[in-house]
Amino acid sequence: MSVDLSDPSSSTEAAAEPVVPGPAPVWEVIHGFTRYWAVVAALDLGLLEQLAAGPRPASVLAVAVGVDEHRTALLADTLVALGLLTHEPAVGYRLSAVAATYLLAGAPRTMVALVRGAPGPHERWPELARTLRRGAPAVRIEDDPGGFYPALASATAPVQRQVARAVVDTLSPIGPDPLVIDLGAGAAPWTLAFLTAWPRARALAVELPEVVAVTEGAIAAVGDAAVDAVRAGARVRVVAGDYHQVELPDAAADVVVLGHVLRAESVAGARRLVARAAAALRPGGTLVVADYPRPEVPTAPSTPALLMGLTMLASTGGDGVFRVADLHGWMRAAGLEPAATLQPLPGQTVMTARRP
Repeated sequence: MSVDLSDPSSSTEAAAEPVVPGPAPVWEVIHGFTRYWAVVAALDLGLLEQLAAGPRPASVLAVAVGVDEHRTALLADTLVALGLLTHEPAVGYRLSAVAATYLLAGAPRTMVALVRGAPGPHERWPELARTLRRGAPAVRIEDDPGGFYPALASATAPVQRQVARAVVDTLSPIGPDPLVIDLGAGAAPWTLAFLTAWPRARALAVELPEVVAVTEGAIAAVGDAAVDAVRAGARVRVVAGDYHQVELPDAAADVVVLGHVLRAESVAGARRLVARAAAALRPGGTLVVADYPRPEVPTAPSTPALLMGLTMLASTGGDGVFRVADLHGWMRAAGLEPAATLQPLPGQTVMTARRP
């Protein structure tokens, strides 16, 4: 049998070479690690703070941060590429609008502490494979709450204040003297947002004994804000204790807040906490859950939520992020009706439910 080699339909024609994908996604993973540590180094050196007053050339910046000019310029150029600095040869390096807004320690919306704290204890990440096999980290954050949570509570406060204010604007008190219960209050962004918006509101803020000083300090510091410090202090009862065990009033609260606490719980613990919160709500009351829900379908935009779930698995004994459907099931089991899901800021999700 002969084969016509000129015939493109010949069965012996070589199969087309498969398209080989480029390695860009792998490089993005690698560069994600180095990008993070470049920013941390800039914060540790005070490089960004040195530019707060205006632009500086590399030679002046190098002296200010105590690094030679070559190394300073390489780090600064990296920050230019990341969009955190700009560079003009005539004047030097200058903060970008993003860096000026979020990466200066004294800025109202600072994320400086969050950059360091959001990944959890850094030493837990190299152990992640062993942690996943074992089912829990060798050392959990909750084993020493005072060693990590106070700093994290303070670090998350600027963003959570914005979230809380936006969500509070969508809610209304049921009665003339509303009660707000804030379980895991942290630096009290939710408590203070409700006290500001509802002048007759009272609040019960619950936080761990190792963290409660942060809660008390945040409440005492609002004298320069929208709520007078004395009035705020008189309207808030701060309780040091475990929110699973502290006695809560029955069917009395207009609002119960679970702000970024459920993902640190086991599934059973999260379900119990939702039930405790539901029992404290009066008819018509609202449960507010701020967290990073796991997506039903993983996509690129859902990367932050999924990485947050791994962060919790790496550092806590909890089960990490949960799906909205799971939360709605816990709510219904506790006698609540799931209500609105809000996104007051990009990447910030707040889920609500009402007690009939």
